[in-house]
Amino acid sequence: MKYCLNILIIMLSIALFGSCKEEPIGQQPVDDIPPGKVTDVTVRSIAGGAVFHYSLPADEDLMCIKAVYSIDGQTEVESKASAFVDSLQIQGFGDTIQYQVRLIAVDKSRNESESHAETIKPLLPDVLAISETLDIVPDFGGLLATWNNPNRAEISVNVELEDHNREYVPKETFYSSTADGKGTVRGMDTIPVYFRTYIQDHWGNRSRLRYDTITPIFETEFDKSKFATITTPGDANMLGSHPLSNIWNGNPGGAPCSSPAGGTLWPQPFSFDLGVPGKISRLRLYQRGDGDAYIFYEGNLRNFEVWGCLNFNPALEGWGQWTKLMECESVKPSGLPTGQNSVEDVDVAKNGEEFINDPTNPPVRYLRILVKRTWADGTNFQIGEVDIFGDNRPSVLQQ
Repeated sequence: MKYCLNILIIMLSIALFGSCKEEPIGQQPVDDIPPGKVTDVTVRSIAGGAVFHYSLPADEDLMCIKAVYSIDGQTEVESKASAFVDSLQIQGFGDTIQYQVRLIAVDKSRNESESHAETIKPLLPDVLAISETLDIVPDFGGLLATWNNPNRAEISVNVELEDHNREYVPKETFYSSTADGKGTVRGMDTIPVYFRTYIQDHWGNRSRLRYDTITPIFETEFDKSKFATITTPGDANMLGSHPLSNIWNGNPGGAPCSSPAGGTLWPQPFSFDLGVPGKISRLRLYQRGDGDAYIFYEGNLRNFEVWGCLNFNPALEGWGQWTKLMECESVKPSGLPTGQNSVEDVDVAKNGEEFINDPTNPPVRYLRILVKRTWADGTNFQIGEVDIFGDNRPSVLQQ
């Protein structure tokens, strides 16, 4: 019995070894003849990289052309282009010094040609060009960072705060690929704060550290429990199941407020009472949030105006008692067509879009928003939630 058991174990081991043996993937080598080299190579420098144009070797089994190079001077990396195109682009360099790149033809038997060496000198990489446009200014409750990114490079803007140990610790990171980027740090006291900022790209290249001392401007969020609907002649009606009060119920992802579809009134205004007077610093608007399918679509606001007044007379028609505060446009970060959303699109929609008020505008207590266009260009609008920030201390009326 012991002998039979050992035989059985051996047979099972052989079967298991055979079943686990890795099957080869792709075409197996059929020869050891290397392909010819690329010829007639020209180089065009681009931001943080280069584009190579060349003539392909005539080998029938040519599979690809690969570029071999090092970004950091230590680790080699590869970029490949198929045998059906005559150009190859490489990126990821963090400066404008010279680099050597080897172009190698590879056939379907994995044979490699002799390398063709080229020296490149990248143009100023996006991470450095963007850092030159970075602007940091005091803002309500913190700071406002703005930058220009015309090539829409994938970057992160990293803001660090000096702590009580005089060490810089991460405070906020803004991931962006928009042409005109901005980010805000909020919730800070009105005392000088030391910040350090740098920009990083997809390949880990960093800009120089920038140091700023910022004194935030006083800001608080208006208490939504004091908000109330008011009736202004000419305002749009709301669906009974989706009342205006839904925009201050503290549930951005819940049922939105909604005007009825098919209405003839356009553009559509609506009004509400903040409960107390104050200077508005910014408005944060949340899109209809019950599913990503509605993001930057349907009745979500695309173009609208914000008006305000300090003293409201419900009998007055028109806009005579109102002062225009903001002209607002919702911008989709990715620029993708309707129904296609990037991670950044989803984050912006779910975290709220911010619209900044000019601090020289007068204090108000009542707001009237004029919806001029929605993302679907329809006949009704929908809003998930609205946050209002500013200075509503009693002293603001004396300023």
